[in-house]
Amino acid sequence: MPTVQQLIQYLRQNNHTTSNSTITARDLAAHFNISDGGTEVPMRAVIRDAIAQNSLIGSNNHGYYLIGTLVELEDNIDSLQGRAEGDLQRRRNMMQSWNNQNPANQTTKTDLFVLPKL
Repeated sequence: MPTVQQLIQYLRQNNHTTSNSTITARDLAAHFNISDGGTEVPMRAVIRDAIAQNSLIGSNNHGYYLIGTLVELEDNIDSLQGRAEGDLQRRRNMMQSWNNQNPANQTTKTDLFVLPKL
């Protein structure tokens, strides 16, 4: 399993430093020889760890890269917000469906919302 430092070093050395120069999790996993033959969960875990340790790794539909501009950062922030809103909408739909189908046994979970963009 690569370290966060090894991942960042690889991204820099191979010029995956803009949203136009990405690399897929599959290609990263193959390079570090940790492919799981499918969704590359181990590699994605390293990427999440790197982000948690203050590395600015962005992603788009084409792969991962080191964030280098404010535009790239804000694109990633907006994308994450959209995904969070989608997840919360699915959660809301599930709670409403359950409550509609089970009037005598309803969930009391609080609905959650993402704050709007300023």
